[in-house]
Amino acid sequence: MVGASAVMAVVFLLPSLASRLDKTGVLAFLASVDAPVAEQRKTKEELVAEAMEKSSGIKALYMTADVANDPGAGAVGLRKNIIRLAEETEINGIVIDVKEVCGPDYHEQALKKLLRELREKNIWAIARVAAFKDASQREAHPEWYLTRAASKKVSDWCLRKRRLTARGSALQESGKILWQDDKGGYWLDPASDGAREYLASFAKKIIDLGFDELQFDYIRFPSDGDVAAAQYPVYDGKTLKYGVMKSFFEYLSKELKTHKSDIILSADLFGYVAVQGGDDTIGQRLADIGGSFDYVSFMVYPSHYYNGVQFPADPVRDFAAVNFSFAEARAHPDITVGRSLQIAYDFLNPAPASSTVAVAGSPPLSSSRARLRPWLEDFFHEADRVADRPWGATKVRLEIDAAEKVEDHGWMLWNASNVYTEDALKKDATGADK
Repeated sequence: MVGASAVMAVVFLLPSLASRLDKTGVLAFLASVDAPVAEQRKTKEELVAEAMEKSSGIKALYMTADVANDPGAGAVGLRKNIIRLAEETEINGIVIDVKEVCGPDYHEQALKKLLRELREKNIWAIARVAAFKDASQREAHPEWYLTRAASKKVSDWCLRKRRLTARGSALQESGKILWQDDKGGYWLDPASDGAREYLASFAKKIIDLGFDELQFDYIRFPSDGDVAAAQYPVYDGKTLKYGVMKSFFEYLSKELKTHKSDIILSADLFGYVAVQGGDDTIGQRLADIGGSFDYVSFMVYPSHYYNGVQFPADPVRDFAAVNFSFAEARAHPDITVGRSLQIAYDFLNPAPASSTVAVAGSPPLSSSRARLRPWLEDFFHEADRVADRPWGATKVRLEIDAAEKVEDHGWMLWNASNVYTEDALKKDATGADK
C-alpha cells in the first residue's frame, strides 16, 4: 500500500492534482490511504451492531457535572479516583451529568479533554440528560412551562445556579406564575413542540462532543407537589399521558438516531414502574419504552420503595410470593432488586405461552430492543447499619449479584457525593473493552 508520505510527494509534484483538491479533501484522502481497508467505510448496520456490542456489559459509576468540569483540587481528586476505579476494577463506564434540573451544565473544553482521556482508556462515556424538569428556559421561553393561577411560596433550588438560565425578558412581560414541584423544580410541558425541539437540539450537541451514549432522566410528567394546580400550555388534560410520552420517545429516538445512527440511547425509570408496568400520572409505561431506547435503567434502590413492594409467586422459577414492608425491602436488597428486574425482563422479553409473571396494567409487548441496565444504590444509610440490615459493601454486592442474575448487560452505581464502595467491586477487570 502506498504510504501517506509518498502521496504527499505526488501531490507536491503535480500541482494540477492539488488544485482539484482543497485542503480538507487532501487530508481526508491521505487518511483513507493509510487506514486499513476494513476501517475505511462501515455500513450503518455495522456501526449500530458494533455500538450495541460495546455497550453490553457496561458497569458504570455516576459523576456530577461539578466533578467532571471543576478544576479545583476537590473535584480533581474525586474525578481521578473514579477513573482509577474504572482502570483497576470491573468498572468500565462513567455516567456524567451534562444537563441537570437547573439546565445544561458543562464546560465544553474541559469535557472534551475528559472524554479524550476516557476514550484512550476504553472507558464507556454516558451523558446524563435531565429532560422535562429543567429551570433554564423559564425566562427565555415561559410558554414551554407549567404555570399556576395563584402564587405559592416554594424554595428555588436553582437560584444557586442562576448562571445556567437562558436570559430573556419574556417571563417579566408575560406575567405568568410558573408552577414548581415540592423541591422548587420547574417543569417543561412534555406536549410542547418547542420544549421537545429544545431537548433534541441539546442532545445533538452532546452527541457531537463525543459521548458513546445518552441517558435521559425525568422523561415524564411531574409527580411531586400540588400537581392538580398545574396548568399546561399545550397538554389538553384529556389525552392519556402514556400517549404524550410515547410520541416524545419516538420523536427523540428518530431525531437522535438520524443524527448519529450508532448513538446508544437509554432511559431512567422509577423502580416501581418495573413492577407495575406503568404509571399514567407521570406517563411512563414499559410498553412505550422498548421500541425507542436501547437500554432501560430502572432505579431499583431498595431504600426508595417507600410503600413496600409486592411480588407475585413465580412457579416456573420457584419464587414464592413476597409482600415486603419498607423496612423489609431494605433488609433484603437482593430480593428487592432481583425480583423487580425479573418482572421487567419478562415483559421486555416476552416468552411463549409458558411465560411466567405478567406486568399488571400493561398491554402485551410485540417487540422490544431494550435491554436492562439498572441503577443500584451505593449510598450509606445509618438506619440500615443500626437496624443490622445489609449496608456498605455487603449491600452493594447483593444488589449487583441480583441484577446480574436477571440480565448481564451491566449496571450503574449512584452516589451523589461521587464516593463509591471499592470493596464491593471485583478487582479483576471483567468489563467490555478491558
